Amino acid sequence: MKLLNLIFCSLLSFTIWANENYNFEFINKQYDPDILSVSFDFNDSPFGFQVLRLGSADYVMLKFDDLANVERNFFYRIIHCDKNWEQSAMREIDYLNGFNDERLRNYSYAVNTRIQYLHYWQKFPNKDSNFKISGNYLLVIYEDNIETPILTHRFVVSENSAKLEIKSTYPSDVLNIRYKQEMTLDVVIDPKKMRNPIEEVSVVMLQNEMWNSAVEVKPNFLTGTNLRFNKLGNFQWWGNAEFRQFDIRSFFRLGRGVKHIDRRVDGTDILLEPTFSRQNKVHLAYFDFNGKFFHENWDRLSNGISLDDILGAENISTARSSVIGALQSSSRESQRNNIAEDRNINSDYANVTLHLDDNIILEKDEEIYVLGAFNNYLPLDEFKMNFNSAKDMYTCNMFLKQGYYNFYYGIVDKKGNIDIPKIEGSWNETENDYQILVYYRGLGDLYDRVLEYKRYNTNFETREY
Repeated sequence: MKLLNLIFCSLLSFTIWANENYNFEFINKQYDPDILSVSFDFNDSPFGFQVLRLGSADYVMLKFDDLANVERNFFYRIIHCDKNWEQSAMREIDYLNGFNDERLRNYSYAVNTRIQYLHYWQKFPNKDSNFKISGNYLLVIYEDNIETPILTHRFVVSENSAKLEIKSTYPSDVLNIRYKQEMTLDVVIDPKKMRNPIEEVSVVMLQNEMWNSAVEVKPNFLTGTNLRFNKLGNFQWWGNAEFRQFDIRSFFRLGRGVKHIDRRVDGTDILLEPTFSRQNKVHLAYFDFNGKFFHENWDRLSNGISLDDILGAENISTARSSVIGALQSSSRESQRNNIAEDRNINSDYANVTLHLDDNIILEKDEEIYVLGAFNNYLPLDEFKMNFNSAKDMYTCNMFLKQGYYNFYYGIVDKKGNIDIPKIEGSWNETENDYQILVYYRGLGDLYDRVLEYKRYNTNFETREY
């Protein structure tokens, strides 16, 4: 009886600790209007998905700007989550080697910019905080106390203890076979270590790292050591189109997608080329970063990355690798010297105006938003397209840092549902990245383990970058 009471009290303490109420969402989001240009680089690459292999040398690097331009007391807290991105029942001592609530000590003032800011960066794991177990994690940056969050960001730690096999198949939605993409997959496991793998294992798949459209699926059946996920229609997405893009790395010459630049004493205004709906158009394949972005200033850096020079590469994968290699080299050099990268403190901000010149028919309570990794694909007010009756087109004014950006237009209804194909169109041939996470939670386990992670590309199959 005493043993039962002890177990009950222990479980109760877990529950009380796990039910702590926070005044922030467990998503990628900024809460302070002065916090801009947030990036979360994986192994020095701004294009890698933030999944760390447990016990490896993998790391992520958080970077952001504070336009308040005064030194503030920023701290971080790392929270372990279940597969549904709710706080798990694990105590800090169970999932973290080291300490939480450490201060961000790496920052530098902007240099030679019209818009002044402080640039912060922090590596995870670090000498103060490392991870003991796999699972979903939420990084929270706050000022002075946890009740004043400035940003939150998701990342994942994987055990890499299973094998995942994935392949493309013809979409089961035959009416949209030319416009959708579908995958089937197998997870190779050791069934002797699981009581009921059909119920205990699940797979979550994302398209181009968009958490808001992630799909979770249970296996259909077990064959030997293979868990089959081959039910038609489970892993199916609109292919959409290649991402739109614009290049504002220079304020002196017109980059891709830029029509006009107006440099003033107190700032810079950039007018982008007019854009149009791509629905019912033919598919065009071209170089993009599948929604990603990076910051760079061509006006002050001598080793800028020329995308135009690499467009003649053998294929898109080779071109991407060239860009990633240059960015990784810059990042590693700054880490060796424990200083900020030049491209992050020398890059300025501009008012960027975007036009959508087309007759878009919207239903009641629908709005058009600019969506990309740079705003976490969230339909935020500052990225809403507003109809300009004088110009008979939709416009949006965005405040962005010098760099290279991918984006989509999305139509959002009052429930928050995002419809991308209605403006961008959709094709089966579109090159997309898919991220696959394998979760396992056995009988009596207190948390969801991440057994495996894989990236799959519709053009180049499974690969890492």
